[in-house]
Amino acid sequence: MLSGVYRFPAMDSVIFGKPFVDALAHEVDRVEARAVFILASGTLARGTDTVDRLRQKLGNRLAGECAKIGAHTPRTDVVAAANAAREAGTDLIVTLGGGSVTDAAKMVGLCLGNGVTDPSQLDHFRARSPPTALCGAPMSRRRAFARSRSRRPCPPGNIRRRPAAPTRRATSRRATAIR
Repeated sequence: MLSGVYRFPAMDSVIFGKPFVDALAHEVDRVEARAVFILASGTLARGTDTVDRLRQKLGNRLAGECAKIGAHTPRTDVVAAANAAREAGTDLIVTLGGGSVTDAAKMVGLCLGNGVTDPSQLDHFRARSPPTALCGAPMSRRRAFARSRSRRPCPPGNIRRRPAAPTRRATSRRATAIR
């Protein structure tokens, strides 16, 4: 039998019973964001009007958007989104979509915080936990991205820089997979 402890990361709040666009606009005001970058799934961007309604609601606070994150979060897509967010002067990233988009937002934050501007720079990061088929992306700080050529996912987990890399470190809490 598997045993262990999983501690959920801190969560400020859960908003319910309110339309997404209105709730998001309230949160943007609450955190005083001025340049919001939207990471949306291509399916939701093409098949719904949610991104359009977000554009209208955010007005000039919308810094940019990306709806081109592929399955398994390819590193080329992540770095392209990070570069676009960096150029736009983003101070808040909003996700609209599923696991790949959620993982992409975590990786975009890692790229922005560590000056990653080219997919090859992600080679300095590596995962240190076994891969899992469970998708707990929205509930964890864990990040995963795909190798661009093979499209196979790199295992998510505790990501650290290799010792030869610059001193700035990116870490996340290790999560125990429940089977």
